[in-house]
Amino acid sequence: MKIGFLLSGMLCLLAGCTGRGPANGWYFITDGETNAYDPYPIVTAADFGALRIDSVPEADGSMTYVIAGRVKAGRVADWADATERATGRQIGFLYRGRMLVAPYVNARIENGNFAIASPELIRDREKTLDVYENLTEEMR
Repeated sequence: MKIGFLLSGMLCLLAGCTGRGPANGWYFITDGETNAYDPYPIVTAADFGALRIDSVPEADGSMTYVIAGRVKAGRVADWADATERATGRQIGFLYRGRMLVAPYVNARIENGNFAIASPELIRDREKTLDVYENLTEEMR
């Protein structure tokens, strides 16, 4: 029993186990059909410099919610290089181990801005607030 525990602990150290899933953040999508992603994030919530919730009223009286953000000044060049590399492909925003949104990148994004406009969030104020608050906490 002790040997098994010791071996699993050693494997965990070698494999880099943290007891947590992947960090919340933006990732390169490696397979658009399955939303498989590169294990190394482009930027994580800890790299965000600003976040806000934007809302737009719809014709039917409902609201559409989007989390808009910007990466920290020190990560803007990394973000720009990553989005240039991903032009014509998808990147994805992973939150709590789930892919919330995987937009196609049309061009290099030099200003560090991004938007999280997930189908599951855009009509749900409470979910949007929950994600926003959790990401804001990670930024600290």
